[in-house]
Amino acid sequence: MTEAVALRLTAGDLAALARSRPAAPALAVLRRGQVSRRLLLLKGLADAARRTVPEVWARDASAGWDLCVQAYAADPRAFEEVLMHPHAGVWLRRCLRALHGTGPTADLALDLARLTTFGHAAALRAGLRPHLSLPVRDGLLWLPTLGVVRLSGGANTVRLDGWTVEWANGTATLRDGRGANAQDGTVTLQEGRGANAQDRTAGLRENAQANPFAPRHLEVGPPVPAPRLSVVLEDADPYRDVYGFPVQSRQSPPRLAAWRSAVERAWGLLGELSPERAADCAFLWSALVPLRPAPRGRGRSSSTREAYGALAAAPERDPLLLAETVLHETSHLALGSLTDLVDLTDPYDRTRHRVGWRPDPRPLGGVLTGTHAHIGLLDFWSRAAHTLQGAPARVAEQRLRLCGTQAAEALRVLWRNRAALTAWGVCFVEHMTEEAEAYGFRVDRRPVHPSGQAGVRGVTPFRVVRMEAEDAPPSGAARVRPPPPTPTRSA
Repeated sequence: MTEAVALRLTAGDLAALARSRPAAPALAVLRRGQVSRRLLLLKGLADAARRTVPEVWARDASAGWDLCVQAYAADPRAFEEVLMHPHAGVWLRRCLRALHGTGPTADLALDLARLTTFGHAAALRAGLRPHLSLPVRDGLLWLPTLGVVRLSGGANTVRLDGWTVEWANGTATLRDGRGANAQDGTVTLQEGRGANAQDRTAGLRENAQANPFAPRHLEVGPPVPAPRLSVVLEDADPYRDVYGFPVQSRQSPPRLAAWRSAVERAWGLLGELSPERAADCAFLWSALVPLRPAPRGRGRSSSTREAYGALAAAPERDPLLLAETVLHETSHLALGSLTDLVDLTDPYDRTRHRVGWRPDPRPLGGVLTGTHAHIGLLDFWSRAAHTLQGAPARVAEQRLRLCGTQAAEALRVLWRNRAALTAWGVCFVEHMTEEAEAYGFRVDRRPVHPSGQAGVRGVTPFRVVRMEAEDAPPSGAARVRPPPPTPTRSA
């Protein structure tokens, strides 16, 4: 769908990424890499479906592919907006795994049919007005960036006519909020249920917010000191349940208000303490998936490389801890987009290692991913410890010591296994080590001799836990900073 494009990162870009201080041009390169990757996945889906399930392709998906081609030709940027919908990546990978026989195939026909509604959303964004009639499958119409429509009443067919959706006993209008009358830059879905066309039109006017599955934005702007933030609260997308924790259903108005308040307070605190990192987060973060709370109210959060731009989190009242979650998960998003372009660890390495933040042994790629996220928290907690007062300052100092100690221990694991790092990986770990030591956390870089004692560099350690054969590593200017507190040896 497009010509090959060279993506270039300088040595300075790599160093800044390793220190969790990426510059805007480097983040733009990484996002461009994600766009290219998804274009390849979409093309791969079309090729594999034509070859593997030609009848299903011709009946359910070919029209959607044609709309994608037309939308890309009409407005590539608008098409990319839909392509980069976070959970479109989950959908693409699910389809490809099923087509290649490496994943469940039970929902393959449904997943392929959603290429049509994906293409319809892309065509609308590109300024086209497509007309489609589709069979109703699971009662859910998935329109990335526009939301989802629940089709009630046992309808057999749904008709999409530009921005209007009609079925047996309902009509929904996909009103683009970016027009002249827009107030918040969002897209809303309107639904009417009159007995005839005239009644349905009246229903649309009377029930402007009746359909509860429109995307809803959480926006924070001035006078908050951080850069403007706009993320979608993703609580209806059918592909959002990929984070290893139970997701919440559609948020009620009180819960939505609670999320708005929590995000605004955390964003303001992040902007006040670390405006540079807030700018990075605003670039990387585009969707928030609510998770169910953990037992005893403990926090939980997650992200996945398949859903670039999204982070999942349980409700968190403490703005300090929610800010930490945003920093932690966006570090994963940045590193995941880098490792989609270049390997930092040997993809054939099958060793597992203990780290301080997980009870289970981790593959070396997982050790590097977690270490990078911890490194990205040192500056934030250091600034918080020296800026805040009372209990928040004490919490910040404790979190700084914990993150720094765990990062130093994990860096020791990485250095002892440098034989399983690529040249890029060694450089990356070197810069992470420099960042940890800048905050007073000394890193032991000596490799382990087979005798079990520290020895010469380059010797591969043997004290590791072997992982199962089917397991594989996961595919994640000058500065002025306040002085860090003296770290302790205990975690």
